[in-house]
Amino acid sequence: MLHDQHNQCPCCDYYSLARRGAHDICPVCYWEDDGTNLDGLNQVSSANHITLFEARQNFNTFGASDQAALSLVASAEQTAGLRREQRATYH
Repeated sequence: MLHDQHNQCPCCDYYSLARRGAHDICPVCYWEDDGTNLDGLNQVSSANHITLFEARQNFNTFGASDQAALSLVASAEQTAGLRREQRATYH
């Protein structure tokens, strides 16, 4: 279950990753965490093929880092107990 994980995803801001930078895929937004941080928002992620800035905008718009991954993200019931601290880096 997602509740045991505790690292914040750089894309969706949910605490959903077991480890940071280990190429784990966030179940909430489907971002592959390649270690890209908020200071690299406009660098294309080699794992995700888009920038973190674009992925964050996508998540804010339709709920996944990329529209093609929308069917792969966790349901609202699965994410209900997860903590999220939204960071102001969507502009």
